[in-house]
Amino acid sequence: MAGMSKKRVNFFRGVLQWTIIALLAYMVVRPWFDKGYYADFEAYCPFGGMQALMSYLNSHSLACSMTTVQIGLGIALIAGVLLFAKLFCSFICPIGTFTEWLGSLGRRVKLNFTIKGTADRVLRVIKYALLFITVYFSVSSSELFCRTFDPYYVLFSGFGGDTVMWYAIPAILLTIVGSFFIRQLWCKYLCPLGAITNIAIYALPASALALLFVIINRFAGGLIQWYWLLAAICLMGFILESTTLRFLIFPPIRITRHPEICTNCRICDKKCPMALNISTIDKVQHIDCHLCTDCVAKCPEKGALTVNKRWPRWLPALITVVLIAAALFFSNRYEIPTISEHWGSPELMKTASVVEMSGLKNIKCFGSSRSFANHMKEVDGVLGVETFVRHHGIKVYYDKSVIDEQGVKKAVFSPVSEFFGLPGPGRKSVWVYSVGIDKCFDPNDQYYLMALLYQHEGILGFQTHYGEPVEAAIYFDRQVTDPEKIKLTIEQSELVQNNGDNIIKTPLNFKVAKTGSRLDSIAVSDMLKKFFEETDITFNFYEKYRPEQLETWERPFIQASFPEMQDWIPYLISHTSNDDGIVRFSIVFTDSGPVLRLVFVKTMTTPDKLLALLQEKDLKVHFPDGHIESVKNPFAIK
Repeated sequence: MAGMSKKRVNFFRGVLQWTIIALLAYMVVRPWFDKGYYADFEAYCPFGGMQALMSYLNSHSLACSMTTVQIGLGIALIAGVLLFAKLFCSFICPIGTFTEWLGSLGRRVKLNFTIKGTADRVLRVIKYALLFITVYFSVSSSELFCRTFDPYYVLFSGFGGDTVMWYAIPAILLTIVGSFFIRQLWCKYLCPLGAITNIAIYALPASALALLFVIINRFAGGLIQWYWLLAAICLMGFILESTTLRFLIFPPIRITRHPEICTNCRICDKKCPMALNISTIDKVQHIDCHLCTDCVAKCPEKGALTVNKRWPRWLPALITVVLIAAALFFSNRYEIPTISEHWGSPELMKTASVVEMSGLKNIKCFGSSRSFANHMKEVDGVLGVETFVRHHGIKVYYDKSVIDEQGVKKAVFSPVSEFFGLPGPGRKSVWVYSVGIDKCFDPNDQYYLMALLYQHEGILGFQTHYGEPVEAAIYFDRQVTDPEKIKLTIEQSELVQNNGDNIIKTPLNFKVAKTGSRLDSIAVSDMLKKFFEETDITFNFYEKYRPEQLETWERPFIQASFPEMQDWIPYLISHTSNDDGIVRFSIVFTDSGPVLRLVFVKTMTTPDKLLALLQEKDLKVHFPDGHIESVKNPFAIK
């Protein structure tokens, strides 16, 4: 019989575990072939969802890029624990699956052992300490602190931007190496989500603590901070787990042994991933039981082990699938706002009008939502905002006696102005193609459109203005391209960009409006003035000199039409002021391009000295705090 049992497999659990592994592998591999695909490894993270929900309850903001999907899965996980068992830990968790397989490998070479006794009970405090730390920093900052060290996130994100190396590397080594030598090291001692599931098992005492906190805090005038309740619940969870190591009332489903059928072969003890002694008890109530049903699958005596009395062993796997499906179904029908802030008075909020918009790709996380809310606070008449990361949506509440719907949309809109370059030599004028473009309201979309136009030879600049559709002004050299070619470029189905060795393809859906387009011709100087401000600065007592004492020196200054050089112009101004004979610095735009003009005192300096000053290797710059610094001269003036 023992030989036969080795061939028995827990088919239903294996299918779910391998399905999760396959989905993760797909998310890892797909970007190799689809450069426009972004693998979001946190899209279905219940732990992140529970942290986000706590953050929302505390400050009306969701942690980072969390959405209702993660929250729904977190709620489903807790519901599963209360009504059934720790199903996520058994069937879904990729870290649990991987570390269990590592431990099995360690046992095959006889290097894996089980911690028992007092050490086992004391070490369980670690996961509660990690839970407190993780939730405290996540809720306080609305950023997921677990990203700094979580082995799953760190490895699958490729040590993403939130990773803290001296947290992450020890966590990975401890999880991987430790699980090889110590049975279920991660699940028993390190996993903060495991601490949450155990707290859910102790739901009644945890609820009593929460109620007591509310009562005491009401008498204290709300001065007791939320983290004291978190600390109390974590401490309670550890005390109850370490002293009892058993379920109380929840969950109601248990593995049941039928002594009249059992032959005491003890295969169930050997096959239990958590090293529980199932053969000596009639009902498994140990806190570590995840209801994986490995013991039921491996038992050679049919009916000796069952789920509750006579439930089929595939039922926990089915319940897991149903819970996940229900969470996804309901989360797709309702979305909790990432940020929900109302700064208008209660009276104004009762009569507030609402503008709803979706498809704003710049609303992608807590940080971008916070920036949007801060911007809208500066708009007169706006009373509050809500953002929805998952669908990139917003709701803006406003006082219609102060601002109308179009005014709100105009405030939401972020115009773009990007200069690409001057027309060919000898051209004194350029053409402007003014056109309405659908699907281009979002700043990210405008960036993609700008990248498309940058690749189109002959386009000199691009500006957008608020409108429905968005109004775009495209400046171009008519000897190189024309409006029909530009329209075809705008309506391309994808943007192809080279990123080092990779080619990134981004699907697009821009449409040029059928009416309202216009074609105009303007001087090159007028085009430059639309993108850059002319400069005119006086210094070194310019006012005390008479016109006949002064002379003007000028040179073509093409650098003034380079967007990346704009921040360097103040440095050049400061440098030229070091010559006491120079009293005025100007950049003017002509139809031949930008021109640098310096006005100087004829008796104090000469044109040769001016040119030599501008050609110096370093710029001598005076800063507002009084210190002087030499900066490499980025201008090549001849």
